[in-house]
Amino acid sequence: MTQLLDYSNMQGSSFRDAVGTPVCRSFLVRVAVAMACAVMSLTSPTLIGSARAQVQADTYTVSGTVADALNGESLVGATIFVPALGVGSTTNQYGFFSISLPADSVTLVFGHLGYEPLTLTRMLNADLRLDVALEPSALFLDEVAVVATAGESNVQETQMSQVKLPISQIEALPALLGEVDILKVVQLLPGVQSGVEGTTGIYVRGGGPDQNLFLLDGTQIYNPSHIFGFLSTFNGDAIKDVSLLKGGFPARYGGRLSSVVDLTMKEGNLKNFEGTASIGLLSSRVTLEGPIKRDRASFLIAARRSYADLLARPIMAAASDNVFGYYFYDFNAKGNIILSGRDRIYISSYAGHDRAYFKFQSQYPGEPSYDDALGWRNWVTTLRWNRVLGPRLFANTIIGYTRYRLHTKLEEVYGRDYYETAYISGIQDLHARIDLEYTTGTRHYMRFGAAGILHDFQTGALTERYDFGNEPAVDTTYTPNSITKAAEFQAYFEDEVRLSQRVKVNAGVHASGFLVEGEQYMSVQPRLSLWFGLDDRSSLKASLATMQQYIHLLATTRGLSLPTDLWVPATDRVSPQRAFQVAVGYARTLWQDRFDLTLEGFYKRMNDLIEYTDGASHLSAAFGNWEDKVTSGKGVSYGGEVLVQKKSGRTTGWIGYTLSRSDREFESLNQGRVFPYRYDRRHDVSLVVSHRLRPTLDLSATWVYGTGQAITLPVGQLVIANDEFVDDFWNPRDQWRYRDVLSDRNAVRMPAYHRLDLSVRWHKDRGWADRTLSLGVYNAYSRRNAFSVYADRDWRTGIVQFKKISVLPIVPSIVYQLKF
Repeated sequence: MTQLLDYSNMQGSSFRDAVGTPVCRSFLVRVAVAMACAVMSLTSPTLIGSARAQVQADTYTVSGTVADALNGESLVGATIFVPALGVGSTTNQYGFFSISLPADSVTLVFGHLGYEPLTLTRMLNADLRLDVALEPSALFLDEVAVVATAGESNVQETQMSQVKLPISQIEALPALLGEVDILKVVQLLPGVQSGVEGTTGIYVRGGGPDQNLFLLDGTQIYNPSHIFGFLSTFNGDAIKDVSLLKGGFPARYGGRLSSVVDLTMKEGNLKNFEGTASIGLLSSRVTLEGPIKRDRASFLIAARRSYADLLARPIMAAASDNVFGYYFYDFNAKGNIILSGRDRIYISSYAGHDRAYFKFQSQYPGEPSYDDALGWRNWVTTLRWNRVLGPRLFANTIIGYTRYRLHTKLEEVYGRDYYETAYISGIQDLHARIDLEYTTGTRHYMRFGAAGILHDFQTGALTERYDFGNEPAVDTTYTPNSITKAAEFQAYFEDEVRLSQRVKVNAGVHASGFLVEGEQYMSVQPRLSLWFGLDDRSSLKASLATMQQYIHLLATTRGLSLPTDLWVPATDRVSPQRAFQVAVGYARTLWQDRFDLTLEGFYKRMNDLIEYTDGASHLSAAFGNWEDKVTSGKGVSYGGEVLVQKKSGRTTGWIGYTLSRSDREFESLNQGRVFPYRYDRRHDVSLVVSHRLRPTLDLSATWVYGTGQAITLPVGQLVIANDEFVDDFWNPRDQWRYRDVLSDRNAVRMPAYHRLDLSVRWHKDRGWADRTLSLGVYNAYSRRNAFSVYADRDWRTGIVQFKKISVLPIVPSIVYQLKF
């Protein structure tokens, strides 16, 4: 972090004042120039022509797209391999590929996991456009051919610390209450720790929950959870591709220290209309997709809602005056328009809402009535434009909007007296981004681009209203100026260079700037990845990356996603988070290419992390400046990961193991001594298996084990005489007050966590619709895993016992689905 300006003497300086300073204007000019250069490349034949001149005259480029033959969906990560030359390429996020080859008769092999390989031979005497459609593989396709393609991609890729998950495999695994949950499957991967029992929070390589970047069609989602974190916002019926990046971050990614979870929505069937409908114990889902104009435009709509509140409301209304409940819903929509062979537009949107409420209408005088509610909303909208500028140059332009809002209301009416308190926090972004990809020959694959983000932070507004009859009514907002505006700018360049048949390098730089209320931060973050091929089936990899993050998450809850969580920006008093991570790895295919083996070790150092000081919370921050309630510190994590994965065939799955350590150090916490991070787990094991017993029957199971969470508990008590509380109802035990003496921070471990989940799925094809019945069991042997631990004091003897709370014993599920 480099602090360029000091605005400590500028009281009340505005965002406009900050942008108007000479240094800020200079920075904006530099960013504008970078973006202008990128935009000029969209229309500049000179650039394309000069780039082409760099390639030898006897070399031509094969470019095009790879799609699903049945529905026209672009295939992400499809491989294009030239056996005679031993070189290849993969499709990008939009199914586009480009590879330059010597002039000759060339044979190209197109492949993708779950699809029949396609071999094409062409005479290459000019640049060639190939739009390829792959047929889905038969049920019992020869395993070796498919796995060879997948294994080759894993071993040959320069990128490390990345895992891609097929949606079909995610859907086949057991799930809590039968709800397909992408983030719960991500938790099963090595290097990823889960949070509280049953929740979707992820903690990657010792990082915090705010250090994960969740992208849906290129736009960020700040709170990817329903039901206080027990279910993710991502509807599996609407998602096409899931990728987790834990380290070795390429220069094109910025803004987070620990991970990127990149999700791409389905585009909609370009060939035929189809849909799914399912009903389960928790919610129901409906998805529709199809062509607007065959092979030219398509749509996708997916909706989901829980209904426990609807079923329980008549029963509660008949039984009592209390009405309470909880519900969530979400909605995905996407449009896909092919304007020409060079241009394509996507419009996508997501909306989600959670609400818990409690109402009590008193029927008796002198008894209060209550109306309480809490909830949160997510809204994401993205417009993307793909343009093929030439055989070697591809551009993607994004304009996106995201909003996250939290709201809590407590209302009490007692006769004529009225009292209400409300708390609001949230964040919204408007961003624009352009990304370009350019290939030269078979040696260079370059990516470059720029982005700008306008942030609005609502850093907690607490409002109190009351009217007590004879007294004047009061309407007070304790933090009226809780909205903070900021601007973030990014530019990057990276180049993947093949130095030889055995050595590849991805080198790049990510530059960013952040302007907030008169303060300016700038950062230059180098990124480097190395690949060394040992032979055709094994390779060594290494990477280093520096990251800087301009936003923080202040949370008082332990793993749950509640409206107490507060997103805040870096300011003149709170620095951006910074991290440096280095990793080394080994990749190999095993047993006739049926399995992928990945071994990785990592070390990560984090600086300028923030936490609430002891005793502080979102409410105390709402009564003043939140910056006064936090303390800054640092962290370090290191460890090793093992992943053995089988991606295709009748039996698929993986075995994952992580051995790691994560510590924190804050000057104002734990007397300045190093302490374990709450989600530090020395050992973490996952076993995942899916098996197709026959064409109509699938079995799956997962088992997880993890070292218990680190917590702080009392190790003793101070007994203090109480001289203040004596009245007519005085109890002898009230003559003493007890004050806990706490252990060092996070010095106590909960019991080890382990759980077995099982599921079975039956498929039936009834002509007009495919029917699937799924039965599952969460926590099959009903392990009483600790959700939390508390100290229970016997008031008669004074003896304290520690007791655990377990919330999820054995939980059965049933889901019925129609696909038509």
